Amino acid sequence: MSRRPESEDLVDVLIEIWAKGDRAHAVMPSEPQLAAETGASRASVREALIRLEERGYIHRSHGARTAINSRLGTVGARVDQQRDHLEAIARAGYEPGLTVLSAAYDVIGTPAGGDSAPFHDLAPGTPVLRTRKVWSADGHPYVLADDLIPVVGRAATDGLDESEPVFDLAERLNGVAVAWETVWFGADQLAPDEQEALGLAAPEPVLVLTYCGVGAGDDVAYWCREVQLSAPPRLRNVLVRRVSRG
Repeated sequence: MSRRPESEDLVDVLIEIWAKGDRAHAVMPSEPQLAAETGASRASVREALIRLEERGYIHRSHGARTAINSRLGTVGARVDQQRDHLEAIARAGYEPGLTVLSAAYDVIGTPAGGDSAPFHDLAPGTPVLRTRKVWSADGHPYVLADDLIPVVGRAATDGLDESEPVFDLAERLNGVAVAWETVWFGADQLAPDEQEALGLAAPEPVLVLTYCGVGAGDDVAYWCREVQLSAPPRLRNVLVRRVSRG
């Protein structure tokens, strides 16, 4: 699995505490209380709380207790946070499913690559692993993704499990630990091959997400084109953003 910084682990712990407070309609414990409960330093807790506020979980005001954004307990899949689809589906309370439709090594720019209208900016001649996957919730397909993962040097490909999350495949194949993604949103009709892959009798309008995962040094870990059908209620895409005034 991909390595995560300890600060992110603390953020996850505080999110669990946030969830308990949300269910109890309570306020967030104070910094000293959180430091005592987690065993982390107050400086680390303060940094983690800043991240929680940036992500919309809490609101802090000088001289007042930290308030919990209780609406986050009922929202769907947050587009400002990336999770593996299997995890997101399970967390939403559905039975997750994954089918790897294809996985093959290729070279960008070759006729077999089909790059007449590429969704990426990888240079011709770049060796890649191409995968196509479909995720389902309670047996109903709703996401199809085409991934391109650059293969660098003599990457370990023996025994590779193509069903692993793209973040982990990238770290295996090119050594890039993903730090962030740039995501572009669009809308389109399903192409015939996508319609067939999703098992649909007729084309449907879809949400299209094109994204590039990069490491801290700006090295490309992967490119992905993802199409999403109308999602189940608890998996609808949600963006949580802070409001700045004045």
